[in-house]
Parts: sequence; structure tokens; C-alpha cells
Amino acid sequence: MSTSAFATDPFQTSSPSITSPANEFWNIYGIGWHLGGGLSGNRSNMSYGANTAWNEWDALKFAWTNDHNARTAVTGFVRDTLVNGVTTPANPSPPLVQPTGFVWSWSIYERWPDACPPGDSVHCDASHGGVGSFHFDQVPAYINGIHLLYLWSRDAAFLNLMLPRAEVVMDDYMLGVMQGATGLLVMPGTANQGTSTGRPSTYMDQIRSGHKDGWVNASFYSALLAMGDLEEAAGNASKALTYRNRAATFPAEYRAALWTGNRYAGWRDVNGVLHDAGYTYFNLPALVRGLPTPADADRVLEWLDSPATVTVAGARAGSTSVYQSVFAPRANTLPVPAAEWDGWSNLTSGPIGPYPYGQHFQNGGTFLWESYYDIMARLRYRHADDAHAKFQRMLTHMTTDSNHLAFCFPDWLWCNGTTRDPNDFNEHKGEIGTNGEFPESGLSVLPLLYGFMGVNADLQGLHVAPELPSALLSASASGVDYKGSARTIKVSRGQAVSQQEVGTVATTVGTSLLMQTFLGVAPFNEVGVLVGTYGVDGAAFTLSLESSANGGLGWVPVVTRQLTGVQNNAWIHMAVPPQPLGLTYRLTVRDPSTPLAWWRDPSSTVWGSAFSGGTLLTGDFAFRAVDAPQGVLLSQTAADAPDALNGTLGQVFNAAQPFDRATLHIGTYVTSTSGFTATLFRDNGEGWKPMARQVFKNVVDNSDVPMNFASMKPGRYYLEISDEVGTIAWYRGSTSNLGTAFWAAQNGVAQPGNRTFQLFRGQYRVEVPEKGVDTTVLAGNRYTMSN
Repeated sequence: MSTSAFATDPFQTSSPSITSPANEFWNIYGIGWHLGGGLSGNRSNMSYGANTAWNEWDALKFAWTNDHNARTAVTGFVRDTLVNGVTTPANPSPPLVQPTGFVWSWSIYERWPDACPPGDSVHCDASHGGVGSFHFDQVPAYINGIHLLYLWSRDAAFLNLMLPRAEVVMDDYMLGVMQGATGLLVMPGTANQGTSTGRPSTYMDQIRSGHKDGWVNASFYSALLAMGDLEEAAGNASKALTYRNRAATFPAEYRAALWTGNRYAGWRDVNGVLHDAGYTYFNLPALVRGLPTPADADRVLEWLDSPATVTVAGARAGSTSVYQSVFAPRANTLPVPAAEWDGWSNLTSGPIGPYPYGQHFQNGGTFLWESYYDIMARLRYRHADDAHAKFQRMLTHMTTDSNHLAFCFPDWLWCNGTTRDPNDFNEHKGEIGTNGEFPESGLSVLPLLYGFMGVNADLQGLHVAPELPSALLSASASGVDYKGSARTIKVSRGQAVSQQEVGTVATTVGTSLLMQTFLGVAPFNEVGVLVGTYGVDGAAFTLSLESSANGGLGWVPVVTRQLTGVQNNAWIHMAVPPQPLGLTYRLTVRDPSTPLAWWRDPSSTVWGSAFSGGTLLTGDFAFRAVDAPQGVLLSQTAADAPDALNGTLGQVFNAAQPFDRATLHIGTYVTSTSGFTATLFRDNGEGWKPMARQVFKNVVDNSDVPMNFASMKPGRYYLEISDEVGTIAWYRGSTSNLGTAFWAAQNGVAQPGNRTFQLFRGQYRVEVPEKGVDTTVLAGNRYTMSN
């Protein structure tokens, strides 16, 4: 799909509801003012932090591209970072306070610039007077930024310059001064002890976190792994192993110090007290960095998907949703206690303690950049469909604001003296952090590259390990720069063989049946429709496919499914049994749960017809028939025992490889209106957790009913059917023996043999034209480039 040209237009996908917003987002929040100027309407942002606390974020944002010389600029910021005893003057004035290896809290100050000027507000004086705070999140971020920039550039001169500096920061300061050699990092001195009299210790500069801080320590874990890579790249195998061994023991130490039962606390203070206001920004980066077990990660994500304490102020006052601002979770799910709030920057007209819960982005509000960690965590521990729902919602929400969530103030360079505050949702800048001093917001579009496309660099090369959601057939990114060589990378999981992709008129479903006929010009195993929900997320509707061997004089049902969780103006895809070419097919959309439209192009002339009820419409609805290559991963075809569904029927199995589809051999006792719900569970090591749930209607008797989803990771699963409508049976091979890890169940009780079912593994096409690459990889595998 092509979009209107922006200043920089790197992303293309098979869905217009992703492509255009993703490129708008990147221009506003990614490239931004300093590099590209942003977009019209004063929609722009700072391009980079250019500061110590942003070293990792700046590198994560721009290591993959040198468009507008972005990576070159960030490399300069990291290279010029001031480190005590390493890059600081021999006799600095004023004298340094922190020991050798301390990375300055601010680009030009050893301390964070939160000192109170003479005559400043009583709030600041009451907090900590005229002396600034020492921060510590920038210390591991320095190493993590170096690591990212090296992996993408493979610049030997950069490595030779920066590795000795990184060693001092790690060995002298973090492992030594901060005691990281034997446990969690501990803030040195008495000012950052995490108590009610302590100073803020991180970028979250109104929160008195300290002593054993969760944010700093999660970043330290990444820094240990990064040092292992950097030492290996330099040929120092022994030192690399030392860092990696230290990293291997760290997740258990982190959990022992901070775990509360369903999430990590923010910090443990010097007195051993845990401080936990449900800080999402501590937890989500910890997940992305790989600290929790799968079971603990599930608990964190379930906590985020559960109700939170009601907000009492701000545009979302009265809400109990963690995602009240839609694009990202709240910063904290419980009000920040007064004892944990540093009011140094509170407005004179504001409170001395915390702003009312929901009114400030560090107390019940949120930051746009948190969305990056939310999406990537869900991709890592769940699957791409779960992650994509958040990604689509963020982009859609951005486009529904007239200025794409961007604020403006006269002192911002791109605002031309104008003010824009609040946004269309009546949210003020102090309530949500989107643009201005938040260049890291640009990260939140990059799950498309790093996550769904799976483009990442490590010591072995540049890898493409796609993990597309079922809503996307393809995605590409241009300007991907590895070792100084730019390229376009495209991944696709299938190809539309019959389609009409344009939607200019929204035709409401209502109580009518909307239908589209088409000719099967090639075999296919998936269909898709482009629908609109009139801005309501989470809609449901029924989609069915029928075939005709006599040009539409008679129709035979193929598959009918209720599709749920539908988002606005998005493609929805459904697996179907493999269909031959040459037949006529009919798609039907009906039974919407809320107002729903099927997009149509009145000028379309593709073979086929669009109908509303019995009325012929001009043009054609937007549809796809897709050939998505699948290989059989497991096949149990024995079927001598049709077990009637009376409660639940299930199958336990192990998947040694990722799988994208499953089929269940179902009987309906010659009925045509029977149905059931199929649920796929995964064992997280402590129990079964639902991964996918699909509702099937009007099931064809003695057919293989297909489920499709984003690739499920290798592991132990349980596939169950329930909620019978009419009469349903799931066949079983009573003497089938697939091994002790495989067995059938009825109402939770094991039965002899195994259900009749199959698992399929998809494959991806990877194209890199500049490198002459056009190859395929199986789901879960990766293609690697060395140049």
C-alpha cells in the first residue's frame, strides 16, 4: 500500500490503517523537528534527547537508520557523554562529587538540573533547596546505547574508543561503587535511599525512588549482556563470559528483591521497605529486557489488563481502565503516596504533594513512549495478535486527534508562537507526555520494525525474524542501515490471489446481509475483509465463505466464524480450508455487535458483485482471497471415536516449533446450524493461560474446522472446545499414540488416544532488493545478512 509522501516515509504494510498513521507518527515523533521539521499544523517533536538519560532511547530510536544523519548525530551524543575520571577534565571546576565511572546525570551537569534557583517556589524549596539531585538510570543506559550503535554500525573505531570507557563505567562504578558484583545495584551515599526524605534517582524526577531501584537495575541487566557482546566483539572471550555469568544470576536476584506477587515494585528502600504504586514504567521495560519468567510475565500483563484504582482528576477522571488514555497504560495504577513525591517542579499554584491522581503523567497520567514497551512485552511473552491490538489502537487514537496528540507552546521552535493545549480529548500536556521534551515517544512506532518484522542486529549479523499479526499480510521498511549500507526489507506471510483493496464508501451492515462474490483464480486458504466500526474498538461480526461449482446457482458452506476484537478501518482475516481455483465464492458479513460498515469501491470492476440483502450495489466490497503457505507440523488423522460435546472436549499437545494454524475434525450429526467455541491455552510453567478464542457457527458436518492466529511459540498447549450450539462432536483416534505429552480430554478427564487435529507452520517471504535477497523462512526462523 502506498501513502501520501511525508518528509520520511519508511513504512509500508498491507493495511492502510497501519501504513499512513505509522509514517505520520514517525515524522512527528521520530524524525521530528531537528532532523526533518515534522509535519504541517505544528505537529512535531524534539528529534532526540541529546542527553545522558536518553542515550539508550536515542540509540534504540535511530541505530537502525541514518536517514537525515540521525545515527551519526546520536553517535556523537554518546561519544561526548561525560564520565568521571574518563572524559572529564583533569581538574574540573566545580570539583566532581561522584567517583570514577559515574556518568553525568545531565549532559553538562554532574547533577540533574532540579536545584531551586533563589526565590523559586515554596514547593521546590520544601523539597530539596538549591542543590540538584544525582540520577543513576543514565549509568547503565550509557553502555546500552554504545551496544546498540555498535551492533548496527559495526564501526571498529567506535568500539575501540568506547569499550574502555564502558569498562570503567561497568567495572569501577556499577560492579564496584554500586555493589552490582554481588547483588542489585545500590545507590551510593545517603541522598538517594528511597525514603520520604530521599531524592529522585531517575528520569521520573518527581518520584523519590532510590536505593535498590527497579528501573536502574533492569537496565543494569541489559548492560551486563551488552558488555558480554562488546567484549566478544573485541576478542576478549574471558571478560565476555564473566559479564554473561553475572547476568545469568541476576533475574532471580531482581525477583527476590522486588516481586510483589503480580508485578515488580518500583524500589526497595534502605530500610528494606518495598514501594509499589503499580508503576507500569518499571514493569514493562523489565519484561522487554527479559527479566521475568513466562509465568511472572503473564501475571504482569494480566494486571495491566485488569481494572485500576479510579482516577480522580484529569480528562479521564472516574476511569478504572489502565488504558484510559488509549495509546499507553497509565504510569501507575495506584496513587503515588505523598511521601514518595518530590514537588520540586510543582507549579506555585499547584499542590505541595502529588498532583491529584490522573492529572499528572507521573501520577495516573501516561507517556506515549510507554506504548513501545507494552507492545514489545506482549510480543515477547504472548504473541503478535495481542501486541498488534495495542499497536493498532495507539495509531488509530493518534489519528482521531486533530493534531495527532501533539501539543504546542510559544517557546517550542516548531510552534511559530502558537499554543495548543489541551488536545481534542481535553488532555493537557502535564497529564500525558507526547511531544516537546519527550523525543523518546518516537520509539512507539518501532515495534513494526523490531517486533512484527523482526529486524534486529547482533554479533552474528542483521536478522529478519518475522512475526506478523494475522491482520497483516506484509510489512516493509526502507532506509534500514546496517554497516553503512541502506536497504529496504520486506516480509510477507502470504499473497492475495483475488482481491479488491480499495474502500471509499462505508456501507453499513445493519440488519442486512452484505455479500461479495468473486472468482477463485488461484488456490487460497484465507479470506479477509476491510471493515469500519465507526470508532468503536472491540466490535464483533459474523463472516462466512461459501462456494459454488455452477456459477452461483447453488451455494455450499465452507466456514462461518464470529470475528471479535475488531478495530476501526482494519483488515480482518479468517482461515478457510484450502480452496481450489475455478469456483465462484461468496463472502457474507452479518450480525454486528455494534454499528459496522464494510468498505466498498463503487468504481471497482473486478469480477464479482456486491449485494446488500438482495439488492445489487455498484462496484465491489474490499476483500481478499489469500494464499498463505503452510506446512504440516503435526497431523493426527485417526478418527474412530466421535465424542459428543457435553461440557468440554480437549487435546493436550507439545509444539516443538511455532505454529500458525490448527484444524479440528468436527461432526455435527448432519446438522447445518451447530457451532462451538475453540480456545487455545498455553502452559506458562504454572498453569494454562488462554492465547486465542474463536467462535464457529453453522459448522459443516465432518469437516476440518480451521483456526488461524499469529505464530504461537514452541511449548505445551491445550486446545479445548466448549459452548455447544446444536450438536457437536470432536473426533478422536482411540488408539493414537503421539507420546506421553499428548492426550485427549473430556471435561478435564484424560481419554485414550488423541483428538483428530492438525497443526500448521507458516512461512515468510523475505525480500531485500538492494542485496539481491528473495528467500523464504519458516515461522520462528530468521534470515541473516552479514553486510
